[in-house]
Amino acid sequence: MKSAYQVLGVPGNATAADIEEAVERARAFYTPQKMAEDSRFAEQLSEVNDAHKVLRDPESRQAHDRKLARQASSPPSRPAPYAATVVERESGMPRALVIIGLLAIALFAGGAYVQHRRQAAQAEIAAKQLEVARQQAIAEAESRQAAEQEAREKARRQADQLAQDRAFRRESDAAIARAQNLQARQDSLNAQQRAAELREEQRKASEVRADEQRRINESQRRVAADRQRIRELCYVNYRRYDC
Repeated sequence: MKSAYQVLGVPGNATAADIEEAVERARAFYTPQKMAEDSRFAEQLSEVNDAHKVLRDPESRQAHDRKLARQASSPPSRPAPYAATVVERESGMPRALVIIGLLAIALFAGGAYVQHRRQAAQAEIAAKQLEVARQQAIAEAESRQAAEQEAREKARRQADQLAQDRAFRRESDAAIARAQNLQARQDSLNAQQRAAELREEQRKASEVRADEQRRINESQRRVAADRQRIRELCYVNYRRYDC
């Protein structure tokens, strides 16, 4: 009969973490689909669960270890080949019965050996299956870790890109604001310059009009003075103002 350690494929000094890891690998391997396809998988999983119950409890594990120690310390029972002869000689049993007894013992021993080999083969198969399950679990864990790492890298790249986009937008908005401020100042300067030019044009036009008015006034004064002198000359010469 296999020990709980053999069922789980762990050594006798396995830690609780080793036992739990072996149980998780076995449960990951014995999927409902596999157990539905082959009932032996269900039986093997039941053995795994039973072994887990024994080893996860310290008291039951100690009792199991003591049982294994007793089995290891007790010598294996072997059939005595001459017992039948002694019995035959002492009891006078027929030789046929002795032969039948020997055959029964041989068959029992052979069956026990075959059962032992079958159990050993099953244990080896279970160990291989557990190893396959462990490798699959490791591969799946590595795949999940790689996927999680890729997801983190993708999220980081997206965050970096978003930060760059925000920084670019801020810089663009600031550049647009600076350009608008410069344009506003330039427009203000242009307006001030245009107003100054307009005032200068108005001043010059006013001066031109003033000069023109002065010339007109001066011309009018000269005409009036000339007329006055003519009137005076007319009066002097002709004693009349409108000669």
